[in-house]
Amino acid sequence: MALNPWTRLTDLWGRWWYAPLLPVLYALAMVPIGMFRPEHALIAGLVIVLGLFNQTTQRITAVLYPGVLVAIASDAIRFILPVFVRTGADVHACDLRDLELKFFAVAPNVTPGDWLQQHVTPFWDVVFAIPYAAFLYVVPLYALYLFVRDRERARLYLWALAIAHAIGFTIWILYPAAPPWYVRMDGCIVNIKAAASPAGLLRVDELLGITYFKQFYGRAANVFGAMPSMHVAFPMIGLFAAVGAATWRTWPLHIFYAAAMCVASVYLDHHWILDGIVGAAVAWVSVVLARRLLNYQRS
Repeated sequence: MALNPWTRLTDLWGRWWYAPLLPVLYALAMVPIGMFRPEHALIAGLVIVLGLFNQTTQRITAVLYPGVLVAIASDAIRFILPVFVRTGADVHACDLRDLELKFFAVAPNVTPGDWLQQHVTPFWDVVFAIPYAAFLYVVPLYALYLFVRDRERARLYLWALAIAHAIGFTIWILYPAAPPWYVRMDGCIVNIKAAASPAGLLRVDELLGITYFKQFYGRAANVFGAMPSMHVAFPMIGLFAAVGAATWRTWPLHIFYAAAMCVASVYLDHHWILDGIVGAAVAWVSVVLARRLLNYQRS
């Protein structure tokens, strides 16, 4: 067993020797600009320790590495967006609402989201808060479950997630979009420096006497990233990746989770229906591309 760190790195990772170093370099880059957070150290530490401990942990790290890329990209996007989205004029707001009315109006000048905001109840607030609160934990737990039960599907799922984020972030740059709650609160004139809001989830915080959602969305990297809905894309990726592998026991779980997230995204005033449709399309394209990528790697 090689003791020299460089030799050990190249022995375990070969031409991808730099992979376990990227989270460390990113964490170090956050220090001088005052953006370093404990999770930066946590991810960097886990990747470098597991990536260099032995061949088994290296293989685990390699399979789960697309998730590491997603975590880094999700944090780094806050530095990239201001370069491309500079003023409120760049952001789509009421024109997106007009499209929603054109395709999905439930009454004159009433979107489905408008109608739902008139019929909110504490019961449904809590019900629809569950998928929104759970998604951040479902993704890694499901990836670990697949790693144990179906290693190939774990690779497909994680690479599809990484590709979906690349597509989603590109759309954020090319088509920055205000969420429904912003248009409802501030109208058509966009303040590019507006703070993020938990929207309907604020009712859950108040109901339960907590500040979880307020704090979580207060750290959002992008206020104007309604299109596509990545919340919808996540369960849809699990659904599409399960084609040919899911059973009659697991199909209902995939379908129910995806459907609940779609409805919750509109009920909680975070997304337009159009955001969810594009999110589902991004999920499908990502799974197709991930399958091709993995097939190419095996060839």
